[in-house]
Amino acid sequence: MIFKCSNCDKAFAADELPRRGEVCFACHIKTVRLGFTYGQEDFHGPTIAERQRQTVEQAKINGYNAEPVTNWM
Repeated sequence: MIFKCSNCDKAFAADELPRRGEVCFACHIKTVRLGFTYGQEDFHGPTIAERQRQTVEQAKINGYNAEPVTNWM
């Protein structure tokens, strides 16, 4: 079937009407936002290894003998 995009009036083919309606994929993808799941600070912040070292250091300061799970094997 041929549909006409309601945003840009371009014709596009599909087997059935897409869930997004009569909107071509090019117009649809412009509305998709790929955000940060846990926030931008978490994405650009310290690495897992840096956080692990920080947690172990804080535990030592507080008098605990913490060690990563990876050391248990």
